Parts: sequence; C-alpha cells; structure tokens
Amino acid sequence: MLLIPGTHDEATQREMIRTSGADVVCLDLEDTVLPARKQEARELLARLFAEDIWGRTARGLRINAVTSPYAADDVTEVVTRSKGMIDVIMMSKADSAGEVRWLDALLTQLCAEQGIERTIKISVGIETARALTDIDEIASASPRLEALGFAIGDLSTSLGVRVSNFLVDRKTYPGDLFHFVRSRINLAAKAHGLLSLDGPWPIINDHATLAEDAAWGAMLGMDGKLALSIPQVKVIHEAYRPTPAELAYAERMLALMAKAEAAGEGSAVVDGVFLDPVVIGHAKATLARAAAPL
Repeated sequence: MLLIPGTHDEATQREMIRTSGADVVCLDLEDTVLPARKQEARELLARLFAEDIWGRTARGLRINAVTSPYAADDVTEVVTRSKGMIDVIMMSKADSAGEVRWLDALLTQLCAEQGIERTIKISVGIETARALTDIDEIASASPRLEALGFAIGDLSTSLGVRVSNFLVDRKTYPGDLFHFVRSRINLAAKAHGLLSLDGPWPIINDHATLAEDAAWGAMLGMDGKLALSIPQVKVIHEAYRPTPAELAYAERMLALMAKAEAAGEGSAVVDGVFLDPVVIGHAKATLARAAAPL
C-alpha cells in the first residue's frame, strides 16, 4: 500500500497512481494535510478517485481520526463527490471498536442514500497502546473490515518506544524491535480473516534496511507493507516474492509428493525429506506468491 499526501500536486498524484505498481494507493487526508487545506484536498482526491487511471490498483483513502473534527466531512465529501469510487478507507488512530462501527454506519447510510452499490472496505491502523490491547474487539467490529495495519511512528510514541535510535542504528536492539507488535497484529488479523499490513520504513532512501525489514514482516506472515515512495514499492514487492531457492524447493516438494502419491502414500520420507499435506500446502503457497502480479 503506497501512501500519498493529499496535497501533492494533482498531476504528480495522477502520475504516481498510474505508475506506482502498488496493490493499493492510499491518498491521505490525515497528518500530511494541514487543517487549512483539508477541504481543498478532499475535492482533489474525489476527482482522482473518479478518474479511469487506476488499472489494477485499488483506491484507498486515509481519513482523519474519528475523534477529530474532520473525519465526518472526509468521508461524506469524498464518497459523495467521487460517487463511491473508493475501495477501502484507512482509519487513523482508531482506539475502539465503536469508532469502526461509527464509520461502518456512516458508509452504510451514504451508500444507501446515493445508490452506491460498491462495498467500501475498512482498514484500521493500529496506532495506540489501547488499540493494540483491544485489537481483537476492533478486528471483529464490522463486516467491512479488510485489514489491520501497523503504524510504526504513532504506536512507538504511544508505547514509549525509542524508535529514533533504532531507525538510525538497528544494532541498538538485539533483533527485531517490533517482533511482538507485528506478531500480535498478524495474529489478530488471521484469527478474524483479515489481511495484516506491516508498517512503513520511514528512512525513504535506505532500501537495504527496508528490504531486511520487509523480509522480517513477510517471514512472520504479514500480507504486505506500507510504502512511502514508488521505489519503496518495488523493494517491498521483491522482499515478499519467493527467492529462486525457495521456488526450487517448493517445486521439488511437489514433485516428491507426486512420487509418493503414485506409490499410494499420503505422507512419506523421500530423499531424506518428510512430506505430508501441510508441507505441500506451504509449497503451494510459495508458488502462489510467485505468481501474484507485481
């Protein structure tokens, strides 16, 4: 998911949407847009959502916190002006299931009043200690929910994590500073049938560390990662795609299992490798990731 500030030049945003290659482009109305420019940004984003420039990329909108004075207008203005041409709304700083239900109710009302048949999904950024504590309640708050995301900056602030030190030198912490957070978000997402989105790497041109960070999230089972620039999108895609060695191993497992099944066995040790449906399931998932579009 590529995040783009909502007050970027219109031509620049249009070009980024067309060329990013991201699965989702999320146009932002929250922290990157000053209060005095919120309405200007809403009108601009509504125009962009309505244009035929998106290809296979899903249309995303990040709104201000429900507790702010801006959220209701964010949703009402952009949904109405774009005639509902939004795939997912990303909630920022949602602390409770009640806030998710509020957005669900508002979307249901707007779509009913305007005859919008598209189902607009919801993604929730986990940005506070309270949200992380109540994550299962949040994850089950609405049938519109599609994903839970890790907001590295705001959540670090809420938890008192000294993230600045870690961003400059990852050796200051022995391992993955966010292992628990990623695992908890991924666990809640998978338990409730949702996608899990890893947090962005904020040092935009540090592609080597981004690749390592993305690989850690992918290893833990995250489904994707937030990006802050188009070059980051490409690095993340590569990190989530299986390596040639992983592909070769998966293909070998399938071939060996076919050999075992031909001999009438549902599991076997072939060439020193244990095979059963669980192993084959992992192999098939590896091949499926490789076949996913970039």
